[in-house]
Amino acid sequence: MSMIGLLSELAKAGGRIAREHFSLVKDQDITVKGSRDYVSHVDRQVEVELVRRIRARHPDHQILGEESSPGTVTAAQWEPHRPLWVIDPIDGTTNFIHGLPAFAISIAFLDAGQPRFSAVYQPISDELFTAERGAGLWLNGQRRYTSACNELDRALVGSALPFRFPEAHQDALLVFERIQRSCDDQRRSGSAALDLAYVAVGRLDAYYELGIYPWDTAAGELLVRSGGGVATDFRGSTDGLLQRRSIVSAGTQALHAALLQEAAPLLPWLDRAPFAATRG
Repeated sequence: MSMIGLLSELAKAGGRIAREHFSLVKDQDITVKGSRDYVSHVDRQVEVELVRRIRARHPDHQILGEESSPGTVTAAQWEPHRPLWVIDPIDGTTNFIHGLPAFAISIAFLDAGQPRFSAVYQPISDELFTAERGAGLWLNGQRRYTSACNELDRALVGSALPFRFPEAHQDALLVFERIQRSCDDQRRSGSAALDLAYVAVGRLDAYYELGIYPWDTAAGELLVRSGGGVATDFRGSTDGLLQRRSIVSAGTQALHAALLQEAAPLLPWLDRAPFAATRG
């Protein structure tokens, strides 16, 4: 089986579990990990299943999962010379537990710290976004590309506030207002993986966020690049994925540059707690 085939199999296996439990999660099934940060038993069930399937085929590979299931590593523990899987069993858990269909299973395979293969699967719409570095982007097996939008005033932009970190709210709202005055309009779905997939296929022209984690973006940023777009942190860098806490993505270089400029007031946060990059 090809790597794209394996990622597709994994994403759909996780999607079946999520779809079976969608709209059925009860309050007693939810754990509060931190301020406005939730996990359901379904997140854990999906991650355990994905880890089991990866281990069965590649027992020597490392796995970084959001829920830190047995057999996974942390961002501080990974060894750069070994292959690494980065998985988010349900990106958009808050949506999922409220019965909103804006969530996705996100899986990326990395070598030398950079995504090489990725899959983002939305199980309710049955849409599978896959990418291979240097080879292309597909939606349900059909080749797709990012939008050709070059001007911010014509762009539909996905966004997210660092809602778990009130200390950054004032600057984040300032940037939101700056971009709102400059772009066509903004959308906030609650799933970074899905928003990046939508940038990749041209449904959104761009997306930006402060406060994300590598499992939120590892798969989605490869989708964007494979569709012809650009994805970096707020500094314009593609390095340090496993420590990255920001992303700016767009379908074109020109739009990415414009959005990067508008997001500049958030740049100092990359050197401040809780967003400063560390290996732990």
